[in-house]
Amino acid sequence: MGCPNLDNMMGGGISCGLITELVGEATAGKTQTCLQLLLSVQWPKSRGGLEGSALYLYTEGDPPMKRLEELASVRPSMYCGTGEAFDNIYIERDIATWEDLDERLRRMEHFIQNPPGPPLRLVVIDSVAHLFSDNADFQTGGYAERTARLFRVANLLKRYADQYKLAVVVTNQVRDVMREGGSAGSAPHTAGLRLMSSGREVMPALGPSWASCVDVRLFLSRPEIRDAPVPSDPNLMPGQRQLSMHPQRRCMQVVFSPYLPQCYSYYVVSQQGIQGVPQDYPLHGSSLGAPAGLPAQPRQPSMQGVSSNLAGRPAVGQHAQQRPAQRIAGGQAM
Repeated sequence: MGCPNLDNMMGGGISCGLITELVGEATAGKTQTCLQLLLSVQWPKSRGGLEGSALYLYTEGDPPMKRLEELASVRPSMYCGTGEAFDNIYIERDIATWEDLDERLRRMEHFIQNPPGPPLRLVVIDSVAHLFSDNADFQTGGYAERTARLFRVANLLKRYADQYKLAVVVTNQVRDVMREGGSAGSAPHTAGLRLMSSGREVMPALGPSWASCVDVRLFLSRPEIRDAPVPSDPNLMPGQRQLSMHPQRRCMQVVFSPYLPQCYSYYVVSQQGIQGVPQDYPLHGSSLGAPAGLPAQPRQPSMQGVSSNLAGRPAVGQHAQQRPAQRIAGGQAM
């Protein structure tokens, strides 16, 4: 993922051969993470990359090209090769319906088999929920039709991921959880966790049917922002409040995974991209506790604890000092 802290939490990075979902509210950092992956997949194996290209399917209008250009310019070492970073990123836009997405995915297999440059190693769909939201037009089929089409898309992605050893990343949105009488308990398809963001309980969109289609679910959240007085500042008038100038800290949380425990790590979104930070990183306002249901300290799996589960499975963004480069290379043979 291009960040040692987050790569460590993920046991090395985003795994190939699986579908990884990034779910969270707007501005949580989902697209920022995707853009960083588009660059870090191009890293040489000695730096933890896959020396491959990436396909970015963007469904929400114009792709964020300016931000991608900014990331490539402020961290020029993020990509490898003699050309520019954009030479190895292929972008599909004008995807307004699920039929558009289905058609692009079916054409994608020929592209995988005959890449114009480095082999394709990463596929990103940003976002799935935009095409399959509750108010999308599914004619008379309703929920059953939507579920059938979700499964059709998921089956294609799973086959490509497994057959061609691709890392597949999709983004999803959240919905507010409405509880009668303030009753406690976790929302469905959240692996027993109560997911909190911006001070409210949320749950992933698209329901339990889609949850069964993804292998790894990562929840990206924002804390509840509260202004705090800064009495040490002599320029403040009585009663005046100001916010910290540090970027807002966010949290990335493993909800479920076949090879990782439920754990979490903090990060910020800066000009340089997604960067992991320690728990005592300065906050806007009062301190932030652990995610509901998880330990007070960020818990990150040791490399030894997950190595057997990841054997032979390369990952996007893993750092050479965390995992021998020859192991990454050895796991990529098709």
